[in-house]
Amino acid sequence: MVQWNKGRSVFWQVLLLLVVLLYVAGLHWSNDGLWYQGDSPRHAANGLFWWDFLASFPVNPIKFALSYYACYPVINPATYPPVFYLIEGVAFKIFGASPFVAKGLVLAFALFAGLYATAWLRRWVSEEAGWGSALLVLQPGIISWSNSITLNIPSMALMLAAMYHARRWIEAPKSRQIYLTAFFALLGILTYYTTGIVVFVTLAWIIAEGRWGVLWDRRVLILCLLSALLLVPFAAVLFRWDARHAVTAVYPAPQYRLVLHNWTYYLKAVKFLFSIPLLVFGGIAIVSGLCDQRWRREVKLQLIWVIVCYVGFSYLLTKEERYILVLGPPLVILCVIGLISFLRLFAAWLKRDLPWVFLAAIALLSGIHIVTAPFVHVPQVKGFKEMVAFFEEVAPEERVLYDGTHNGVFSFYMRARDPDFKRGVVLGNKLLYTSSMSLDRHLSERVSSSADVIRVLQKEGGCRWLAIEWRDGSDRFVSMRALREALTRPEFQFVKSFPVIAHQTKRVDVYRFLLPVEQPNDQELPFPRLGKGKVFRSKPIERTPDGFIY
Repeated sequence: MVQWNKGRSVFWQVLLLLVVLLYVAGLHWSNDGLWYQGDSPRHAANGLFWWDFLASFPVNPIKFALSYYACYPVINPATYPPVFYLIEGVAFKIFGASPFVAKGLVLAFALFAGLYATAWLRRWVSEEAGWGSALLVLQPGIISWSNSITLNIPSMALMLAAMYHARRWIEAPKSRQIYLTAFFALLGILTYYTTGIVVFVTLAWIIAEGRWGVLWDRRVLILCLLSALLLVPFAAVLFRWDARHAVTAVYPAPQYRLVLHNWTYYLKAVKFLFSIPLLVFGGIAIVSGLCDQRWRREVKLQLIWVIVCYVGFSYLLTKEERYILVLGPPLVILCVIGLISFLRLFAAWLKRDLPWVFLAAIALLSGIHIVTAPFVHVPQVKGFKEMVAFFEEVAPEERVLYDGTHNGVFSFYMRARDPDFKRGVVLGNKLLYTSSMSLDRHLSERVSSSADVIRVLQKEGGCRWLAIEWRDGSDRFVSMRALREALTRPEFQFVKSFPVIAHQTKRVDVYRFLLPVEQPNDQELPFPRLGKGKVFRSKPIERTPDGFIY
């Protein structure tokens, strides 16, 4: 029997954390995690790509990636580093290629973060404070994004691990904690480049603690050099294939930096990611840090973490609420400190020991979060798996043209159910028009009439089957209207309509093109994001018993 130890037992604290995480996962067990467009399906497909690439190594990586993209245009191996995808690929090998496997991996990272939050609270706040780690996985933002296939939760978890070991290294400079600090920091950066902000938080801690001497350790120089050597190849790929986005994100124009909205954006985002009680008790902790010597150092370090991350992400050009999920751990730690400080008054009034009052209060606070968790909105997409199963029956060895915002979801399911690469996907926004990031960026239209659409489909598309989204704005441009006008002509046969649950998308209609189509040897792949007129040609990849042909 595991001892309760007056609420200080790490076993029961970890058990609560696990139960809470399973509860959060259970609330959204039917959500496949592909709801965030268009990143989620790409993060899922990248895991398949990386293991196919490694299984074929040595190969020309550029030719292999382009050929793979020509068959399944959902991968994005250049923009993001590979650590999460390598782990994801292993999970796919064990459990099968399913978005639920990838989402389960994200939830596992949320548990990993909770375990490190437990360790942190027990070490630097109090042993009974470890119960507060359950609050981390119960935050609205954590609930939403741990049920999506994105890199923000893994990034947060690895940053927390790196910061935990960095704190222990700063306190004991000769210890081996420096190796774990470097290990988790490097893993975090190779999962999501913005995790690199961990370096700036650590430096800020060293300055605030007056521990400059730790930087003169020879091990620091060696680890920095080794880390840089490992990062250089991935940085080179990023700046070769996504330089414009990377440069503008890191070096925004001077006039952009002076706009007040860019520095207040995340103030508005905080209230959607974190609960009001968490923020209130976090504020109490800040006051306690000013008044109570016991909490001054801990509050100072957590505030540095919050401020450096806030300023860093506010400086970057690209902004989304999810980017500041890395503030979750320090805010939870501040919340627990604030709760303890607040309860000191009541413990004396009730004539009870503070630990017992704290346990009752943390149970109440956790209970409030558990009750409100089902009301956290987590979007979802539905209907695409059934659509792909239909194409498996009617076109088991054919390519399908898909036009619509959710082309990534469709392409991932097609790839996941096609281990032998007998099918493939052609995108409307590659064949008939091109755009980048959003429909109206770098727009270039190749067709202007239904006759143009028929000509391109016959000569270049290689597809007899079409899946067309109907949503607000689906006839926004000339080329999109031309495609939908062409579908009313006798050259096309309406086959079936699939209702879908997806953002602004009402249904996807399936059509069959009745005229003969040529099968081109290679496919034209425009990438306007790389520059105007940037086009590659590549043959869709094939798999044979002897390996890939590309």
